[in-house]
Amino acid sequence: MKSTKILTPILLGLTLAITGCNNEAQTKQSNQKQEQPQKETQNVTQAQITELQPLNAMTLQITFSQPLSEDDVNPENLDTIKQNFKFDHDMSIVNVPRLKIGAESTYIVPVTIHKPGTTYTLSFKGGEKQSFEASEEKINISKTMQVSNDTIEIESFKEDGVTDYANIIEAYRAGRGNLSFQVDDENKDENGNQYEVISSLRDRTVTITSDNGEKITAKYIPFTQAADGRQAPKFRLPEGQSLTPGTEYTVTSDWGEIKNPTFIGEEFAPLTIQSAEAIDEKSFELTLDKDPSIELFAGRSVQLQGEDGSIVQAQYRFSSRQGAVGIFDITDNTLKSGVKYTVAPLNNWATANDITLIAK
Repeated sequence: MKSTKILTPILLGLTLAITGCNNEAQTKQSNQKQEQPQKETQNVTQAQITELQPLNAMTLQITFSQPLSEDDVNPENLDTIKQNFKFDHDMSIVNVPRLKIGAESTYIVPVTIHKPGTTYTLSFKGGEKQSFEASEEKINISKTMQVSNDTIEIESFKEDGVTDYANIIEAYRAGRGNLSFQVDDENKDENGNQYEVISSLRDRTVTITSDNGEKITAKYIPFTQAADGRQAPKFRLPEGQSLTPGTEYTVTSDWGEIKNPTFIGEEFAPLTIQSAEAIDEKSFELTLDKDPSIELFAGRSVQLQGEDGSIVQAQYRFSSRQGAVGIFDITDNTLKSGVKYTVAPLNNWATANDITLIAK
């Protein structure tokens, strides 16, 4: 009896220990089973490319298995988003994907210029690779013209079967008004009209060649490709350079075919600044003597010289122009309250005779 009384607690302890281990193992195994479906679910719900179509030499149209997340289309995340799209042959996206109006998961995706004859592969976030042939199709541009001493524009028309992507994407729909319209997967509208699509011109360039063979590379000015209700993106010469009056120039591009590519250089009078008014310590309004009717503020800067000896610089806030008025933002400091500043345009794009503002 004594031996039994002594062994019983021991056996009970062993039983509890074994049961505890088994329960722990079962719990661990159960947790692993619970974790596994979660991982599998995450993999299943990850957007993958289901269809890929090159539209032209700088544009892809990609359909995904589901809509992309907000993070995957946020312009502030562009550097990260670029890493999600893995191409070979040195191709990359140049701006974020944009969902087409009326589509569930079909996006316009701007990329670097295709190399003719190249077969590319693309994977999204490590998913299955898709292949496509380089497109040699260029956008049909109607004409080019000079709009200032250092700036040109090239213009295309919807009537010619060319549309800027701003007109057919959800992101800009509210701001485009009656310019927005819907196209199907083949980029045809409800009447069956086919359209070429101009995707983002971010980082694009054109070459301006003079009649004596001099070549100038002009860079796209952001937010001008669909401004003022026109498809007339602006391109600016390198700082300090200007076009020579009387010289014939020809404009060419590796992404566009210009029907009327030549123009004769002219002398343009600078814009005239009529007044300036502070908004807050970081921004102010400049008003021209008349509405230029096209986006000529874009990419421009001014210097403010304070009576206290301070100097600050400001740059035009893209797309802020309302008629003759544009907003400029301080780039390197803040305005000092009560200080009077004199406005001095940089690089001779405008004149400002005794134009001042007092900081708030």
